[in-house]
Amino acid sequence: MRAWKYRPDEVKNLLNPAFCGRLIYGTVAEYQKNTKRDFPFPLVYLILPLVLPQSIRGKINSRTQLVNWVQRHQELVFNFGRRASDLVEITNEAVEFMIQTGFIKLTDNGELTKEIIAGTLSKTKHTDPEVTECLNKAEHVGRWFAGAGKVETIYVSLGVRP
Repeated sequence: MRAWKYRPDEVKNLLNPAFCGRLIYGTVAEYQKNTKRDFPFPLVYLILPLVLPQSIRGKINSRTQLVNWVQRHQELVFNFGRRASDLVEITNEAVEFMIQTGFIKLTDNGELTKEIIAGTLSKTKHTDPEVTECLNKAEHVGRWFAGAGKVETIYVSLGVRP
């Protein structure tokens, strides 16, 4: 990963660890709320490639099961594995940031859990509609993952190898 001073402004703004970490936090929190279990770490690498591209984000609907959604929108998940691979380092930075700030924790079992701390993260403070949409869709992804079953099933559905 390039040092921050060498990254283009677009990358600094869109893919900064705080914003991407907030998206991951929303997915983890929603997954935990729906399953009462900690979030499987391998799924963290699927969040950003689903939520960041507007073409995919705009079609996300957690009322439709993930497998059914993928079947209806195969054109959106074409080359999804490559997109996910391209965002691994950004995801790692975001997870590290969220762990360092205390909003999520890596458990002894290698899963992520949302920490209960004062000053929880708000969705309503953001006035930009695209940011709000990203935050909402990250939660939809959490519900998808909660209802989809095993990690392997989710990866296979999206055409990605764990």
